[in-house]
Amino acid sequence: MDAAMNSAVSALQGQQSALSTVSNNLANSGTTGYKSVTTQFISLLTEQGQGLSASAGGVQAVVRQNLLNPGLVQSTTTSTDMAISGNGLFPASYGLGGSQTVYTRNGAFDTDAKGNLTLSGTNYYLLGWPTDTTGKILGANPDNIASLQPVNIDKLNSSAVATSTYSLQANLPTEAQSTVAGIPYTNASGGTENVNLSYVQIGSAAATSTTDGTSTYLLTVTAPPGQTISDGTTANANGTNLSQLQYQVTVDSNGGAIIGIQGATPGATTQFPQTLGTIGIPASSSTAATPPVAITSGFPSVTPGDSVGPGTTALNWPTSWGLNSTTVVPTWGPVSTTMAGNFSQSSSFSVFDSMGVQQTFPVTWTPAGDNTWTMTVGSPTDPSGNKSSGLLEDSSGISVSSYSYMVQFNADGSLGPITALPTNSVDSSGAATNATAPTTAAGLPELAAVWTDGATKSSGTTAIAVNLGSSGKTDGLSQFDTGQTTPLISVKSTTQDGVQYGQLTGVSVDSAGNLVAAYDDGQKVPIWKIPVVTFPNENGLQAGNDGVYSQSSLSGNYTLNQAGTNGAGSITGSALEASNVNTAQEFSNMITAQQAYSSASQVVGTDQKMFTTLMQQIQ
Repeated sequence: MDAAMNSAVSALQGQQSALSTVSNNLANSGTTGYKSVTTQFISLLTEQGQGLSASAGGVQAVVRQNLLNPGLVQSTTTSTDMAISGNGLFPASYGLGGSQTVYTRNGAFDTDAKGNLTLSGTNYYLLGWPTDTTGKILGANPDNIASLQPVNIDKLNSSAVATSTYSLQANLPTEAQSTVAGIPYTNASGGTENVNLSYVQIGSAAATSTTDGTSTYLLTVTAPPGQTISDGTTANANGTNLSQLQYQVTVDSNGGAIIGIQGATPGATTQFPQTLGTIGIPASSSTAATPPVAITSGFPSVTPGDSVGPGTTALNWPTSWGLNSTTVVPTWGPVSTTMAGNFSQSSSFSVFDSMGVQQTFPVTWTPAGDNTWTMTVGSPTDPSGNKSSGLLEDSSGISVSSYSYMVQFNADGSLGPITALPTNSVDSSGAATNATAPTTAAGLPELAAVWTDGATKSSGTTAIAVNLGSSGKTDGLSQFDTGQTTPLISVKSTTQDGVQYGQLTGVSVDSAGNLVAAYDDGQKVPIWKIPVVTFPNENGLQAGNDGVYSQSSLSGNYTLNQAGTNGAGSITGSALEASNVNTAQEFSNMITAQQAYSSASQVVGTDQKMFTTLMQQIQ
């Protein structure tokens, strides 16, 4: 009888616990993100029964969580509300910057007076990853909970962000290479190779009452594949021959007289009438002595005395150009006539400085022969292109009017090496520098300038990296035949991570968990990414007040996920997840618990009568 009494009492206690669970579920049926719990009953035995005998041990009630059972996602009018569809929870800290991290399915977040997102009515603050303007997570160790910070939507109350990376996807037409003027010559092995020449206008100055207008042309001389060239006096400042030489030719617009040439050697300027020098082309043979080589077209015959060095053949500028004359002022006409069909196309790279002002770098693309192009960057202007807005800086930090890069392509049209070319600059003492067009540590071209509006300069460590694609791939620049009668560069896309100045008007949350800021200038910029945290056993989390949970030994360690990846749920903005309580089921459970409780109480009453009868019989 004692066993029966104990079993019945345990049943009363268990059903009371079940009724409490039902009561709590019904009380939270309207609580956002609440997950109902159920009561599981486990039988107990005081001793192992033998044969036909049985030992009544009773029952134990165990509460089970059901965090994986989703609630209905319902739309709201609050932009900072969010709901998870699928596995996972939002991370939050107790107190701003607190060390205790908790997790919740409740996405009802409001802003405090300083713009921090808090769980409505609590002291819990939503945590997230800060991002750049492209949505890329900033900071190290994004898999660690320590990488998360309290989400603040006022940190970018205005949208001015300087551009740090500019990316270009475009196809440069292969057929444009046929427009390059080639000067053939016979090398030491008897083969014919071409020196390729092309030019593009890069500047002009209007005429005044006292000075005629001028035009500036960038003349590019490119060696045959696998060869290098020099200008016949010195190569670049470090004495290394180059694959490509450039000359800035200044021309009087009235009549076309060449006023002067800045040579490929940095700081070297040749004023006419003077001799420009020669172009040396290494012979295919490595022998020290090279016999006279006949030039098949455009250049005069060569004598041994014209040789630039062992294994080279010297080529003078074509006599027809008049560039060697010391008695007459040469003109640009013969040069431009030789390259009359030369293709070039201008574009621009649009970026933002640190004040959110739009700036434009004019860029000219010129084919240089043998699957090689020249990308020339001009001094920045305002978006109209009519007003100068800054000064370019080369790799030495010296102001220059332009700088160039040699862009090569492979035979399959994929991107090859990109080489920074020397610039025509001198240091403070007037000596030629060993400067080139600026590049990043990874060798990418850069847009480097000092702005006239007072914004932080975009040079040195703050220069704008230009991503033209991966070497050996066509994910950026490519060179394919377009089949067009008139070649044309086809720009597929341009992206940059700068943001124009604007005032914050609101925020929204997308399915990837990006908290996107909207500004009055129409810009929409990701400023935070909200993670979704998963556990090996989410039902093992320790429940707390305010609908939050803590990690426990049963839950396992957390995993930070971007929404919608690695099995984590996606996020819906302007929405909340309703409680998953099924009220009809809870009322059914209530009736079941009530009947079981009544039955157990009957057992207690019956056992009491039996005990009383027994005691009477004993007396």
